[in-house]
Amino acid sequence: MPSHDRIHRNSLTVEGQRVSYLCNDGSHAAPTLVFLHGSGVSARYWTDQLRALAGTARVLALDLPGHGESEDAATPDLAHYADVTAALIDALGAWPAIAIGHSLGGAVALALAARRPAEVCGLVLVSSCARLPQVSTSAQWIWGSLPAAVRRALFFVTAKNVLFAAGASPAAVALGMQELRACRPRTLAADVAIAREMDLTATAADVRVPTLLLCGSRDRVTPPALSRDLHAMIAGSRLEIVDGAGHMLLIEAPGVVSRAIAAFATSVSRQFAPTAGVSVATDTSVFARWRRALRRLIALVRRR
Repeated sequence: MPSHDRIHRNSLTVEGQRVSYLCNDGSHAAPTLVFLHGSGVSARYWTDQLRALAGTARVLALDLPGHGESEDAATPDLAHYADVTAALIDALGAWPAIAIGHSLGGAVALALAARRPAEVCGLVLVSSCARLPQVSTSAQWIWGSLPAAVRRALFFVTAKNVLFAAGASPAAVALGMQELRACRPRTLAADVAIAREMDLTATAADVRVPTLLLCGSRDRVTPPALSRDLHAMIAGSRLEIVDGAGHMLLIEAPGVVSRAIAAFATSVSRQFAPTAGVSVATDTSVFARWRRALRRLIALVRRR
């Protein structure tokens, strides 16, 4: 789905470190669609969705600390990732926002919603969970006893089969593996540790905003059972299983994901429409832009 809105890269210093991000011109009306990538990758993972939705909404995808072109974090953890995201949105004046996260990015989105409950107006959690199943102590010991170089080699040998469904396109697999290989080893190790240790059960239960969950039927990292558990935790959430897709759903089935986000954003955006008969002391061009954006979102949804 082509877009006439140009996606460009910028950077800002927030929380004492330089954060790189992709965005459009920011002229569209609220809410902003904020995209949060998963472990070991970067904002580039959302390229298809950014291009598809940039003509209908303000879009923002950041490289989390230590990823892509952003500077390293001194102590990377889930709280820091969420705090940096909030600080960047503050600096850009991009609230309110729909937080859209893939895998570990879904956990960041949940943490962000907990920190800014009045400003996060919706969540889209792709291939996400509140808590991963525990790995056996013996397996952890064996893995930890291996030299770092061996662990890294084994990771890349198994990553393709674990992360992608058998029918994933060569282009999707190539992008995924390129991103993972480009990730700094320290960052990848930190992300894996964060994912293993996180428990967002209570955070998910406290969510009170519209929430959409997307999961591939062949996801082997966060299988549908974990998405169903998360769905049960979040009151009023909606779960969609994408047949035949694996964990890297956003690049395996980019059109499906983009259309699902567009439909969800349309429903959430209606709350920002001006109320009929109410006098609003602001530039009417803002509402004109909002109406145009909403019409484009609706047109995009009808293509499904």
